[in-house]
Amino acid sequence: MQIDMRNVYDNTGKITEKVSPWLSGHKQLLALLPNLQLLNQHLSSTTNVSIQEEAQTGLYFSFLGTKPIKTAKDIESVQISYQPKNISGQFFIEQGKEHSLLQARISPAHLASVLGETEDQIIQHFSTMRDKLGNDNAVIQLPVTERTTDIIKPILAHKGHSISLAGHLYSLIFTLIEQLQMLSHLSQCEDCQSKLFHAQNLLETPEHDAINIQQLAQKVGLNTEALAIGFHLIVGQSIESYGARSRIKYAAALLRQDPAAKLHIVAQSGFSEDQFEAAFIKHFGVSSHQYGQIH
Repeated sequence: MQIDMRNVYDNTGKITEKVSPWLSGHKQLLALLPNLQLLNQHLSSTTNVSIQEEAQTGLYFSFLGTKPIKTAKDIESVQISYQPKNISGQFFIEQGKEHSLLQARISPAHLASVLGETEDQIIQHFSTMRDKLGNDNAVIQLPVTERTTDIIKPILAHKGHSISLAGHLYSLIFTLIEQLQMLSHLSQCEDCQSKLFHAQNLLETPEHDAINIQQLAQKVGLNTEALAIGFHLIVGQSIESYGARSRIKYAAALLRQDPAAKLHIVAQSGFSEDQFEAAFIKHFGVSSHQYGQIH
């Protein structure tokens, strides 16, 4: 099924009657200034659907999730892109899946005026970053760091004037620009990458407690922000996800050796029993009990 995004929401941000048999969700679009917008939208679908949408020229700072983004914890990834001209494209939602987006859009000219630079300088900077760090879709990906989370919290909780919300957005955009610069440095720094691979090796070592990022950063000689951004660059996953994956793989190996010791294995894994089962199913596709029977 194909649907045009213009037919999905009405003027109040609610799902239109036309698509309500298949889609549910909401949309809030705030035009804070002529060239600064904040979008928060959520969609879930009862069928496989391809949604066609248009994007205006501008710089996009996007935060993605799989459930309504109400708190910073609902954000799973960060994406930055520069669109030099208006474009159209599509994204796909599988049956039973959800798609959430919190997104700030700002024009290069507006960002230039705020930073005291020229529009050409802003365009050149983001074009260079896109070509250097972007994926096949010209999108730059960043992890959700503790610093990013702290800055997003007041945006999601904001209920006052649009001017103060614009101030929070500026702060967020400036932070992401700094993270882009850090990402660029880490992509070229051999010593930094050596430290990041050391962090990866440490995460592969069986640990009885959940990973402490601060301690890991101290061990490898990086600050926590650089570690989080660089680890995502090198490994393609967040430290938390990779650490959980390593611990569940180690637990699975122990289960194969001694299925009767499951309670002890769970206790040593750093997960609660519910977290253990959820992580096990996510990684192996079966419960730990079924896994023990198979192996």
